[in-house]
Amino acid sequence: MDAAVFRNLVRHEFKSKGSWRKQSRTRVARGWWLAYCLIILAAAIGTMTYFAVNHELQINSIWYVTMGFPYMVFFWGYGTVKREWENDTYGWWLTMPYPRAKLITAKWLGIWLKLLIGIVIAFVILSAYVFVLSLALPSYSLPDVGSFMIAGIDWLTLVAGFSPLIISLGMLMSVIQSTSLRPILPVLWVVFMSSLSLIFQLPDSVISESMLQQGTSQYQVEWFPYSWELPIVMGISWILTYAVLRFQGYLLEKKLEL
Repeated sequence: MDAAVFRNLVRHEFKSKGSWRKQSRTRVARGWWLAYCLIILAAAIGTMTYFAVNHELQINSIWYVTMGFPYMVFFWGYGTVKREWENDTYGWWLTMPYPRAKLITAKWLGIWLKLLIGIVIAFVILSAYVFVLSLALPSYSLPDVGSFMIAGIDWLTLVAGFSPLIISLGMLMSVIQSTSLRPILPVLWVVFMSSLSLIFQLPDSVISESMLQQGTSQYQVEWFPYSWELPIVMGISWILTYAVLRFQGYLLEKKLEL
């Protein structure tokens, strides 16, 4: 597969609009979905502003709103493969004249790029919100904004760094659903969901929660306040990601049951 073809496959995944079958069941106009999102956003901003006005908001704790990212990217990965079966396009997808490991990798990369863009957007919006707070309320200052942004970079770096493995595991769950290994799915669901929940219970030396619990200029957040083991663990996760993607290609080649 040449580079141009692979880019086209990634672009196709990046622009994917979801399940046609679900869209046919849920006929909600796009304008209504936008209205719902704006209402939720307004409610969140209103709640945070209320606590900020009453001097009860630790601004670094705002990053907790992104704690759902690991679960979200897992199900993004799961859905990107499942969608081929929901849209009845799996036959077209699997008969493309390219190695199935490459087809899987293109899906994985498309999801990861979406996540990276989402991370940047979340960082910009939340940083802008805190900057406005620092201008409008005497309780917060520009040093607080800097502390907030550093804490966000620290946390979102973890999300971006470990999400490749989480995405690939979500895709693996969906691939196994269509293979002869299907009977082990219940066990895998328990293992994977339990593993995701354990991410937030790791010791402070691995994931420093203190950086998300401080919000005053008296406390200076450190750049990447993690132990030296973390980059090694992240590197191992990338190697595992490669192995999981290759394994999915093998399953689609040798163990597929349509």
